[in-house]
Amino acid sequence: MKFTVLLASLGLLLPTTSCGVPQYPPSHGTSYRAILRGEVREALASYEAQAEEAEKNAAASWFPQYDWGTASAAYVQASVLAQRSGQLQKGVTYAEKALQFAEKTKEPVHQVMAIQILLRAYNAVRNFEKARELIDRGLTIVNANPQIGYRGVFYLLLGEDLMRRGEYEDAVNAFSLSFDGSPIRTQEMKAFHILRINYLGNAYRRAGKLQEALEQYQRAFNLINEWGLKYAYEGSLFRSMGEIYHQQKDFPQALENFRRALALAESQQDPSTIRSASTRIGDVLRQLGEPNEAIPHYQKAIQQIESTRSLLQSEEYRQSYFEGSLSAYSSMVDVLLSAGKAEDAFNYSERARSRVFLDVLGSKVQLSRVKSGLFEEERALQERIAAIKARLSSEEDGQTNRVALMKELEEAERVYNAFLAKVRKQDKEQASLMAVEPLTLKEVQELLDPGTTLIEYFVVEREVFVWAVEKDTFHFQKVELAKDKLGGLVKTLRDSIFALGERDKFSEVSGSLYKQLFDPLRPHITGKELIIVPHDVLHYLPFHALVASDGRYLIEKYPIYYLSSASLLQFVKEKRRASGDLSAVLAQAGKVLAFGNPDLGDPEKNLEFAELETQELKAAYPGSSVYLRKEATEEKSKSLSPNHDILHFATHAQLNEDDPLSSAVLLAKEGKEDGRLEVREIFGMDLKASLVVLSGCETGLGKLSTGDELVGLTRAFIYAGTPSVVASLWKVDDSSTAALMANFYKNLKTMSKVEALRQAQLQLIRGNVNSDLLARRGIGGVGKLGETPISAPATENSQPDAGSVSTSHPYFWAPFILVGDGK
Repeated sequence: MKFTVLLASLGLLLPTTSCGVPQYPPSHGTSYRAILRGEVREALASYEAQAEEAEKNAAASWFPQYDWGTASAAYVQASVLAQRSGQLQKGVTYAEKALQFAEKTKEPVHQVMAIQILLRAYNAVRNFEKARELIDRGLTIVNANPQIGYRGVFYLLLGEDLMRRGEYEDAVNAFSLSFDGSPIRTQEMKAFHILRINYLGNAYRRAGKLQEALEQYQRAFNLINEWGLKYAYEGSLFRSMGEIYHQQKDFPQALENFRRALALAESQQDPSTIRSASTRIGDVLRQLGEPNEAIPHYQKAIQQIESTRSLLQSEEYRQSYFEGSLSAYSSMVDVLLSAGKAEDAFNYSERARSRVFLDVLGSKVQLSRVKSGLFEEERALQERIAAIKARLSSEEDGQTNRVALMKELEEAERVYNAFLAKVRKQDKEQASLMAVEPLTLKEVQELLDPGTTLIEYFVVEREVFVWAVEKDTFHFQKVELAKDKLGGLVKTLRDSIFALGERDKFSEVSGSLYKQLFDPLRPHITGKELIIVPHDVLHYLPFHALVASDGRYLIEKYPIYYLSSASLLQFVKEKRRASGDLSAVLAQAGKVLAFGNPDLGDPEKNLEFAELETQELKAAYPGSSVYLRKEATEEKSKSLSPNHDILHFATHAQLNEDDPLSSAVLLAKEGKEDGRLEVREIFGMDLKASLVVLSGCETGLGKLSTGDELVGLTRAFIYAGTPSVVASLWKVDDSSTAALMANFYKNLKTMSKVEALRQAQLQLIRGNVNSDLLARRGIGGVGKLGETPISAPATENSQPDAGSVSTSHPYFWAPFILVGDGK
């Protein structure tokens, strides 16, 4: 496979001139050879040095255009290599610098090259809106400068973006426009042409135009045979043909094509096609009434997904736009349940959660806090494996050499697995963030405290699977509730919470969800406390606010806390033991660190009652260290947090669904810090705190998604050292929050964390709060307690208007959840 085709497989297609000649920056072949040799880090350092040298030369030159061009080209190379080695944030930074210097040259060719690499970098960190802006910008340049010949590439990129958005008819038009009439002379251009045809066929297929799709796939096969492109996209084409036959319910033909795709993928070490073809073979076998035969194929797909953590994590994302990377897990859970193997199905539910979190995490954050060399050792091993796979996907190696390479790959993966085993012995939690390391159901049961029931949900397209797990027993329940309907119910519930006048609507929807998701489990629950493990859209659901048939909230019946996966039990319990009993710590003048209403440079983000909240905290614990406004800085949060027992952030936060690791707690700027305490930075902290409280607006979830942004934020604090995190599921009212937090901290002196939060919420439900405190609230709050609302309802994007309403309304008490350890 030539370099253009290799970069295409990485999602880094390079532009071509109107003559069909690839336009590479200088020494692009050097980059390719560095990838094949596994010397990415050395090459990256070289390009970084070249770029910095060119920057210096440009600053000292009377005619800096040449040096600007050199700097831009070097930064392009550095960005490609950084993305290739999983350093995605560095890839973005270098690509942005490449564009910055390209613009200085005033040369369209330099600009479109940098734009293309930058938009791929944005896609890699899931910043799709910025990527789309760059596609449009690139199209503007190439349409205004047709002589430079990049038009086809940018229309291909536009088509990919439209496919991701589900705009398939528009994608057909974009892919059609990518055939710009450029001569097809080189092998690279021939492979690129096949890629365009394949994409066009996929767009037709997604648009429901199956005959047109078949014609494109056949056209691609004909050209592959004519041009002798033995390895160019054949596996992907067979997989696409299988999808056509599957849609036509011609299952034997679908099976044949999926099997041919799998055979080619295995010979070429194409992980994406191995995964998807194996999954689809399993799907077809299930539909043919052969579920037992389907199981090993799902196992193969899952084994591929869970193999060495890919340096091409972003490619896994791009494939998931169209086929869904977790479908193998969902199908495996379903087929195991059909076979009556509920325990095995639970185990795969946990594997799926672990895999999802690794996909969120990718290789975008350095996880090793104190073990110097661990991160570098892992990256070196990964690069070796990636280099062998790159050679296996190349046409330039003969069959004899391919056999030797397969043995070399097997040995490299053995060494990597031995490395993981070594890490596992040193730090099991570290290992869990490098490879799939879930607990089994039996291991979960061993960790559960007596009197505690863990309820784990798993959402699939047509059903919700639920396990109620206790120390010595477990019960499985299938709920007939389609995913889209469930999402609608959760959204309606949340909307009714924000619209304070729609109490009846809330009670109706809440009661319906209680009846479907919880009521069938009641006969099997003997525990006095509940641990809820949500999945997908259920991360948005305040289970504790569900209303039973007797009119009581679930929280009135049980203390409830949450985990993103049952496997986290092992880590939060270890951290609980390490940090000690919180009540005992606080009784001995425990250290509390609080940040309130930081100055964010925007009066609209002012949180008046956040300051009052921290003052109430200071009153409860006189030894607290409290920082407000300009003093509530990110720098202080990093330097002071390791030495305190409780961390309290009464501030805004921003959650990013597309890149959960860029979600951040917002603080004041100071020195070199930008005021954004990002998830990726939290992972690098070393905390001793027993509790982290995120009491401000938007520390929970934004728009409905799979909840990965909240999982990322809470899990980061848990990894950093705390066993328990209090966060919110929607924008909160800061006056009622101040009242709730005041009671919560008083309760902590004599109660467990989960009971302290529960009692604080029950006090709001029953109206046992400081009404003078709440009455001070002006616009956006409550007046005298117990009065009927007189104002327009709130929305999810705004707090309630002025008016009066009882704090028993779920809007005020239900957003807060305890994640992690409840003791």
